[in-house]
Formats: sequence, structure tokens, C-alpha cells
Amino acid sequence: MWEETLSETSLRIKEKKLISNLSIKEKIDPFLIFLIASISVLILTLSLKFRIFHLWSDFLRSTPFLRIATYPLLMSAVVVIAGLIFRTFFWFRYRPMAIKPGEKVNWPFVSIIMPALNEEELIQASIDSIFAIDYPPDKFEVICINDGSTDSTFLNMLKAKKRHGHRLTIINFSKNLGKREAIYAGLKKSRGEIIVTVDTDSRVEKNAIKNLTLPLIHDKNTGAVAGRVEVLNEKQNFLTRMLSIRYSISFNFGRAYQSVYGAVFCCPGALSAYRKDVLSRFIREWVNQNFLNTPCTYGEDRALTTQILKLGYMTRFQSNAIVYTKVPSSFIQMNKMYLRWTRSYIRESILFAQFMFLKYRSKNRILPIYDFFFLNFLHPFHIFSLGLISYSFFVHPFFIIRHLAFLVIISFILSLYYLRTNKSATFLYGIPYGIITAFCLWWIVPYAALTMKNRSWMTR
Repeated sequence: MWEETLSETSLRIKEKKLISNLSIKEKIDPFLIFLIASISVLILTLSLKFRIFHLWSDFLRSTPFLRIATYPLLMSAVVVIAGLIFRTFFWFRYRPMAIKPGEKVNWPFVSIIMPALNEEELIQASIDSIFAIDYPPDKFEVICINDGSTDSTFLNMLKAKKRHGHRLTIINFSKNLGKREAIYAGLKKSRGEIIVTVDTDSRVEKNAIKNLTLPLIHDKNTGAVAGRVEVLNEKQNFLTRMLSIRYSISFNFGRAYQSVYGAVFCCPGALSAYRKDVLSRFIREWVNQNFLNTPCTYGEDRALTTQILKLGYMTRFQSNAIVYTKVPSSFIQMNKMYLRWTRSYIRESILFAQFMFLKYRSKNRILPIYDFFFLNFLHPFHIFSLGLISYSFFVHPFFIIRHLAFLVIISFILSLYYLRTNKSATFLYGIPYGIITAFCLWWIVPYAALTMKNRSWMTR
């Protein structure tokens, strides 16, 4: 099954290379702008036709409490729309750094660190994909760390060692010490000036490492670069297809617009590059990080990014540095993954807030603050709006049907962000994902906030 997936992935890579040409993107952008504007007009027209504004007006005036709620609802709507415009403006300005025709690059020595826990099925193929990259063979090494696996992960590492020889270093923990300790052990063994982390349930695209290191080569103020994470098992079921949309929007939209002003908030563990001399300034503090008097066992990638931003460095995103990773194929596992991510998101947001108003770097400090408040505003707005919609069902039972139709159109618009990058009809999976997010995932943020001391990884 792994071989079939890699075959399908290779085919998709070729297809995406053909459609990711800059001239094609420049031609499609005016069309998408026109499409987004047209659908926005359609939303307004349908809202008037189905009397949604009229029903909301009657509903919000029906009780004193709802009359008071009108003001924060309207202000929230203005903030959300302004935030979306802000993000879209910078998104259209984003361009990944690429090698210019005829350009000669002095490639730095890179150490690729791959921590593994119980990845017996994928570990060998993942290692082999690293050694198949288009990068000077004498300019990179691979360090795999077996973090106390209870399956045959370590034996499979040894098999890979026989194929790749001295360029593959293996570190074996007799017991599970955690991903941070594994990365730290790899860092101590590393010889490269650039450190790249890759998850062992992933496969890197051939040019990923070259493209990932370019911003670090050309800009000394860049401390970390995030790669683009795509879904390896996209075609497994309906959920994985929806998650493919979510991942794409998270990276090709979210990290893309943040990269324009050099403040990507999370460089993913699946594929990211760091300056080793920058990591050395805080790595022990990171390994031993505590929050609420509790050791931090997850969110190591976001914590690394926070520390790099705190030191005043830029963090960038390279959409042409692609890694394919497996995602949860069940709803329960997806919720566990989101819960873990959200806990680290809350923790690192609090830590970022402690220095974001300080002069931690010389430029581009205002835009990350604006984005920070917008992102954190979305969660209470989501719960507040959902509460009002749920309550409106008891006042106007058929009102909810019109809300659903409205939500479908909104989800369709957000899916267009995926369409711009991927040019595929699969963007339509963003519609059911938007509905599921609205009604089934609202609890994750408040529950994560109440369980911040939970140290479980949950999906391992």
C-alpha cells in the first residue's frame, strides 16, 4: 500500500509542477479575484432574497439580551471581514524563493534529523526518500533517532543503514524519552550549519531540501523556514480528502501570507530548516521547557519557532519545498491531533504575547501583532456565533436551514484559496469540512484551554 501511495504521489508531483508555473498563476489570479467578488455579490443577493438579514434583525430584537448581543456580533463581523481582506492581500503578494536560471549556489552542509517512534511500516521508505533528493551527496547527512520504539523500527533503521552507509547515523534510545530529547540528541551529533527536521511518516519531494535552504542562504536575518506539508494518504477516505484541503489552506494560505512579513508562527516538524547557531542559543531551554509547572511533551515545532521569533529572526515559508505526510483517517484520531495542536497553540500564543510588543526585531513587528489578535479572535467569535445560531433554532426552527445554505456558500469561498494553488476539483471537499468545523470542532479550543497540563501525545 505504501508503494501505491508513493506512485500516486509522484504522479501528483509531476502534475503540480506543470501547473505551478508563475505565469499560469498570474493568469489565474484575476479570474479568482473576479470569482470571489462575484460570489460575494451572490451571497449578498441570496441574503436579501431569503430575508436572512431581516430574520436576524427580528431575532436580535426579540429579547433585551439579544439586543445587547447585536453590538459585539456586528463588531465581530467587521473584524473577521477586515482580517480576511488583510490576509488575502498579503497572500496574493507571496512568492516562494527559487533558483534563478544559471544561478550557482554554494550549498551549505545540511544535517537532516529524523526522530522515530513506532514507525516500522514507513521508516525505510522515508529514509530512502531523503537519500533520493536532488542535493549534493557530500553536503548532507541523515541522523535517525529511535525513540524507544516497541516495534521493529530500530531493525528497519539498521537495514537502511546497510544501504546508505556512513551518511546515515543511527541513535537508539532504550526507552521513550520524547521527541524533544530525540531532536536534541540528533543536534548534538550533527555536523551541518543548517538543521532540517523530517518526520518519519513522511516522504520529501526531490527538490525540497534545496528549496528549503534558499531563504537561509540569501537572507542572514531568516532563522527558520517552513516546508509545505501535503497529505500522503489523501485518497484513503472522505476524511483524508477533507484534511487535504485543511492542510493546503493552512500552509499555502496561512503560512504564505505570514511569510511575506517574516512571521510564520509554526515551522512544522514534518519539514523545516533552522540555522544551527541560532538553535544553539536556546536549545537547552527548549528541551526542558515547562508550562504551568508541567514539562512540555508536544508542540516542539511551534516552540522552536517562538524562540526564533523572540531572538529577532524572520521565519519564512517555501511552498516549493514539499513533504507528504500521513494524516489521521478517523474522526476520533483527527480530534486528538487537533487537541494536541491547540494546546501547543494556546501555550505558544501566551509566550509570544509576552514579547510581541517589545522591540524584539528591527522591522515588521506590527503586522504579526495584528495577525495574532485576529487569529485569537476567531475562536470566541466561532463559539459566540454558534451559540446564537443554535438559540435561533428554537425561535425560528427553519432559520437554521437558511444558515446552512449561507455556510455552504462561505465554505465555498474559502475553498477557492485551495483552488488557486492546487487547480483541482477536490477543492469542493472544503465545503463539508467547513460545516464540520463550524458544528463539530467548536469544543476543541475551550477543552484544550482547560486541559493544558495534559502531557499525552494521544495519537501515538
